[in-house]
Amino acid sequence: MFKFCKKAADNNAKILAENNFDMNKIIEVQHPSQISYGSQFRLLIQLEELLSHHPLWTQLKEILSNGASFPLDEISDQDRLTDLNFHANHGNHKSAIFHKQIIQDIIKEDVERGFALALPVTALHFLPKASLASLGCVKQSTLDASGNQSTKYRMTLNQSFPGPSKLSVNFRVQQSKLQPILYSFVISLCIHYKLSLCQ
Repeated sequence: MFKFCKKAADNNAKILAENNFDMNKIIEVQHPSQISYGSQFRLLIQLEELLSHHPLWTQLKEILSNGASFPLDEISDQDRLTDLNFHANHGNHKSAIFHKQIIQDIIKEDVERGFALALPVTALHFLPKASLASLGCVKQSTLDASGNQSTKYRMTLNQSFPGPSKLSVNFRVQQSKLQPILYSFVISLCIHYKLSLCQ
């Protein structure tokens, strides 16, 4: 259930429990649906016509078919659970507490669009390899369609803040296995764009 309420959270936890908390199994059973991998994109057969010659098409196709994963160093269950309990007790950043309603609105929208799943806190310890990160809220400036400056708030997740193990998610990333970032002409484009905004 993609609703931001206790009833939906309890219902989702029940479905997870019935499937041994195997999210991949649940996604596959409900295919095709809004929670299917790559569901927010066009069909692979359509994208392949446009992107098949791109050097990263094979990797993108894999992500759209089977979801994204990141190469992480393993962490023992004991360390992971100790960190999980630490972060649960630590809570969110002050920015998220100060902007509580904004954060709730962002999460509610993500849940209703199928980008996030409402679950009770009690389900956290049953999710395999689950980690917890503090929420934050960042105030930013943006431009509307008419070029007027306006304020925008963005939710953040602090994956660098370590627990007692000192093994934060970002610390555990195997950077040598990540795909290199190819900027190409984007930096030049951004510079020209910024200069045009100054005129």
